[in-house]
Amino acid sequence: MRVARQIELLERVAAAGPQLAGLHGETSMVNDASAYTEPARFEREMATLFRTGPVLFALSCELPHAGGYRAASVAGVPIAVVRQTDGSLRAMVNACRHRGAPVIAPNTNGASAGAFSCPYHSWTYDIDGTLRARPGSAGAFDDVTIDCNLHRLPVAEKHGMIFVRADATGGDIDVDSFLAGAEDDLGSFGLGGYVHIETRTNTWPINWKLVLDTFTESYHVRTLHKATLAPTFDSFCQIFEPFGPHMVGVGLRKDVVDEVAKPKAEWSLLPYGTIQYFIVPGALVVHQVDHIELWRLQPIDVRTTTTVTSIFAPTEPHSERSRNYFVKNLDLLLNVTGNEDFALMAKIQANLDSGALPRVVYGRNEPSLVHLHQTINHVLASTS
Repeated sequence: MRVARQIELLERVAAAGPQLAGLHGETSMVNDASAYTEPARFEREMATLFRTGPVLFALSCELPHAGGYRAASVAGVPIAVVRQTDGSLRAMVNACRHRGAPVIAPNTNGASAGAFSCPYHSWTYDIDGTLRARPGSAGAFDDVTIDCNLHRLPVAEKHGMIFVRADATGGDIDVDSFLAGAEDDLGSFGLGGYVHIETRTNTWPINWKLVLDTFTESYHVRTLHKATLAPTFDSFCQIFEPFGPHMVGVGLRKDVVDEVAKPKAEWSLLPYGTIQYFIVPGALVVHQVDHIELWRLQPIDVRTTTTVTSIFAPTEPHSERSRNYFVKNLDLLLNVTGNEDFALMAKIQANLDSGALPRVVYGRNEPSLVHLHQTINHVLASTS
């Protein structure tokens, strides 16, 4: 992040006053509990937000070489993105044109494939999706008249990020226009130069928005994370800034007050903030002190969500001990979120499913939470 930008954000902290009340948003919000429980609404969210896209699919550094790939699902659409020999990307529907089997195992990354072979009948495709062979068929498909190459989907790469659109009719992706101003911040982190360390996938019995709600406010830190995060992190309010539908929310360490007590020319936000970029609909890019974390959401149904969580180092670790440092950070992240945040979110989901609580409330000290749900509600209202 640019130094001037760090100072700009820290100036807000310095001027925020007691309990960081100056960082509060303009308004609170009341939301219908049905936002988390109604199947019909969930289907509209998938069609309007996830399928129409774009969605953040990967960081560029996950596919550094020709033949590198990532396969995952977006709103039920199986997608594979593959790095081509000229450095460009090809996004394809990950379904064999014979009988629809996945050509690449879902939720996998690969470093350098030369071709892809369907596990059902061994139909084989080049890395650009062109059908190469139908082994053992003895000419049985020679009279087929339709195109049997893998279906292509829109894909774009910029600022070290890869975006796809699950709906092929949606047109090309203009990354900067989509990011609506967040590209300056995100571009300054040099995401394309990071190194992928590890990715883990988990499935939770909660609505996809409850996953994001976890990260949108610091208010819960003093209570839910009393024994883990509360000794280090502030619980009053995050720094919040919207970028169109997206936003940044910066969770602050308690000792940030020592930083803003220094001469302004010495200020640095990076050691004192967990800087979270919410890329609507279902991605979270997080800058920690010395690494990047990436959350990608795959909603399964209204009360089931798969999370794909990755950690990235700024350079290739020089030893196993160095690599293990980042793995332990991922362990800590998933331990806290899994055993504290998402465990409680599952209980919240059950309470909301009961129908006994018609509405939930978001406060002005939760501005990222308010913005997220205002955005989702606005998009759904504008397309209904």
